[in-house]
Amino acid sequence: MLKSLALALAAASMAFTASADAGNPDAVAVMLRNTDSTNVAIEWVDDTIARIDASRDGYNYSIRMMDCNAEKYCVSNMIFATFDMAGSPALADYMKVNEYNDSYPFGRAFLIGQPDEDGYVIGVDYTFMTSDENMLGKEEVDLFFVILDSFVTHMQEEG
Repeated sequence: MLKSLALALAAASMAFTASADAGNPDAVAVMLRNTDSTNVAIEWVDDTIARIDASRDGYNYSIRMMDCNAEKYCVSNMIFATFDMAGSPALADYMKVNEYNDSYPFGRAFLIGQPDEDGYVIGVDYTFMTSDENMLGKEEVDLFFVILDSFVTHMQEEG
């Protein structure tokens, strides 16, 4: 009985430690390096926001970790990828982005640019919290790449 209790407490402690690390940008960068990502770099934007840039499967992407406390534990997270587009955005581009947002349950597509500017950006993001039992781990990054692949496929479809 005591052995079972000790094992349960150890498991709970390890789960808490893994959860605490999952909100730390340094731990997330290590996880990315140990999985499928390359060119992993952390930049602290300010005391409460860290940005991790990385590459995977031919895509550059970023993780923005926000609402970080003094212990560098962050609770708001956004994984995103953007693509630079030449020219000016057309109505069809806006419609394609809106169609993605209406058709896919995860991720949000966006377009940043003005009709009179030369060049614009399109992209997709996935936002989640690392509080309670939520973690920023390999599974969340893998889910983002499913979202990213669906976005790229959608944007390349005719229609």
